[in-house]
Amino acid sequence: MRGKRFLILFAAVGLACAEDTPTPAAPSERAPEDRIEITYLANEGFLLTSGEDKVLIDGLFREGVEGYPSLTAELRETIETAQEPFDTVDLVLATHHHADHFNALAVCRFLESNPVAEFVSTRQALTQMRSACDNPVALAGRVRPGLQGDAGAAPLVVGGLNVEPIFLHHGAASPVENIGFLIEIGGLNVLHMGDSQANIEELTAAGLGGRSIDLAFVPFWYLIDKRWTPALEFLQPAGIVAMHIPIPGSSDLDIRRARCSGAANRQPFSTVRRVRRAVRDPKLLEFEFLDLAVDRRARDAQQPRRAGPITVGGA
Repeated sequence: MRGKRFLILFAAVGLACAEDTPTPAAPSERAPEDRIEITYLANEGFLLTSGEDKVLIDGLFREGVEGYPSLTAELRETIETAQEPFDTVDLVLATHHHADHFNALAVCRFLESNPVAEFVSTRQALTQMRSACDNPVALAGRVRPGLQGDAGAAPLVVGGLNVEPIFLHHGAASPVENIGFLIEIGGLNVLHMGDSQANIEELTAAGLGGRSIDLAFVPFWYLIDKRWTPALEFLQPAGIVAMHIPIPGSSDLDIRRARCSGAANRQPFSTVRRVRRAVRDPKLLEFEFLDLAVDRRARDAQQPRRAGPITVGGA
């Protein structure tokens, strides 16, 4: 896998990638080894596809949280009723129970619409499902906790996919359980960190030191805040997807700009050089940061610009 071209993507008003965007495989084709398609849904929600394997992460939520991208009503209905391409999803993951990542009724409805999919999340999310679902007993065999306490569970095998749940705290003093998922799909090791705020020491304790990570989905503060940028460099992923980026004009974006960038840097992200230090082969990357207000219509509608899947890996 090393030496192949990788990219940094920004899940904000759409997805942007390095240099030329490869053409996704047609829906009827089986993706070759070392290749996945990434479809951005909203906030930290993504659909990962490699051939017949599909994983939906943080994509089953409803109203969301003010200031961050949410699903359109049309897309939400498509997902919850398991319409194509979500009808063949093998595995659904939710990193934690916050409203911009998870909704118990949405998950229950999806599992009823897709009778083969399995769901893995935190104990807090599963508790909400037990009280929200019409028939939680019927779903019990397809719903499982990712963690027992603050320790990771044993790796899971779901539909032929290897998944390792990892405890990555949502804030050292936060009671919110947050799971990072290390997924083997399409011959690649993919890490989705949820709303992690783990530092180097905590990532080491979680067993991520020295792990081979082909693609890391990271909340954007790991790219701009000196409290977490060393942790991203420590992980050394070959590719990065920046997520949980505030909607243009939101107060949280202004606060984070002021806190993380300083008065001398008015850009929403830090320098290209800082991000490149987190990538194994920086000379392969030529990219420009997204202007978070680049799509005025998306900004005014407070919805992310829709984009087709992006293909990662392959030749």
